[in-house]
Amino acid sequence: MRTVLKVIGNILQIVIKGALLIALFLGAWYYLTPFFRVERSTEGDFYRNLPEQTVDVLALGSSHMQYAFNPAILYTETGYYSYVLGSSCQPLSMSASMLEEALKTQSPEVVVVDVFTLLPQSDVCYADGMYYKAIDEMSGCTRLEAADYVPNKEVGLTYKFDLLMNHDQWKNIDLKDIPTLIEKMKPVKGYNTDLGYVREEPTEPRYAPLITYQRTQKLELSDDEKDQIDRLIALCDGNKIHLMFIKTPYIIDQENTNKLHAVWDYLKTKNIEYIDYIEKAEELEWFIDMDGDTWHNNSWGAEIITGDLAKRIKEKGYVKNHKENTVYEDLLKATQRIAANSLMSSKNVNIYRLMEEGTKYPCTILLKYKGMNRTSIQEYENNALQKLGFTHDFIEDKHVDYYAIVRNGKLIQESNEPFEANIENLHIKLDEEGIQLNGHAYCEPGEMEIYFLADDLLWVNAVPIDYASRWFWKNGCDGFDCDLSKE
Repeated sequence: MRTVLKVIGNILQIVIKGALLIALFLGAWYYLTPFFRVERSTEGDFYRNLPEQTVDVLALGSSHMQYAFNPAILYTETGYYSYVLGSSCQPLSMSASMLEEALKTQSPEVVVVDVFTLLPQSDVCYADGMYYKAIDEMSGCTRLEAADYVPNKEVGLTYKFDLLMNHDQWKNIDLKDIPTLIEKMKPVKGYNTDLGYVREEPTEPRYAPLITYQRTQKLELSDDEKDQIDRLIALCDGNKIHLMFIKTPYIIDQENTNKLHAVWDYLKTKNIEYIDYIEKAEELEWFIDMDGDTWHNNSWGAEIITGDLAKRIKEKGYVKNHKENTVYEDLLKATQRIAANSLMSSKNVNIYRLMEEGTKYPCTILLKYKGMNRTSIQEYENNALQKLGFTHDFIEDKHVDYYAIVRNGKLIQESNEPFEANIENLHIKLDEEGIQLNGHAYCEPGEMEIYFLADDLLWVNAVPIDYASRWFWKNGCDGFDCDLSKE
């Protein structure tokens, strides 16, 4: 009997020692992995550095979402805090894992997900590496578990323990420089200055309507696609989050239109909100070239899409527990100034958008108006100018000259006579000849001139307006589409 017990005891010792060795091996493997990662993504670190429990709205998805959702716009329209946890071609299964990661430090009340990677067109960028781009933003157990959703299980294993994937980096380790290795392993400090948004500036300011298609074939989602959607729904339901799916505007075709409607059909069965911004593009005056390219929104398009989302989120009252945070406020005000530059600098010559944006974003506006009875200013233009902060009535007193300075929505100085003023290191001169900044005129003299300036005075957009022209004022045609030969 003693002999049997002794044998059992020896076996147990071997098993325990073996288990300890395996645990030590796996632990060493897990903790050594960060030393070998090549060009490790810092986006996840930036998100985790945010003050905890401050994010109101979280955006997830591929680059379609990264280029279309701008937290600065949502903040301007609603005062809510948001972030974009996107990645290139992010599969929907990774969006769900990304949400699990996000919930470690934040409790968003709204989650918005783009569905591009459910469409056939996403095949052009679909590769196992797209899973790793998303996984590399995650941490701890979430990172390991996310690798289980990689379709190629062998590849998923290397992602789970990417020490194996990056084994060719072993030879580059300098064991004499341990402090550098330890530093490399640590999370980076700081924040993503655009809060996950990826900025693309307009290059071709032309109005080209987005072509849309009607569904011609009724399709069904696969079980796997349904499971991916259901996982997101379950996560949001379990955390009392309002879930919204969208498709941002881009150049789509018939096949992908049919598949997109299959997504919407399934969401209807689940009573989940969705917005098709391809169908809504005409209503929102979103144009190819002007507001985006084949795949992505530029900064002007992102203002349209995020602005519409902001309106819906605010009107529906989806955010109920917003709390102000000084760190987040500072981050958003900084990115808001960057947004103002994108939206209002000299690339934008659409006076209607400029006047609307001038009421929302930090800027200084200078106005010189030459009074005359012949003017194209109508009620719409008069109201828009007054919303900017100018007090002059350009219809009743259209024959009276007017000069004024407005800064961040507040009237600084106005007169019916020319005047000069100083703002910080900027000398402003407004007279009958036009507007000058430090002795320099930024546009040809016009019967009216409007200068939009950054609040830090680092950019200028000078717009001259000729009352006889239909180029800028809505008087039968829209700016870039006007045929001046009809005058």
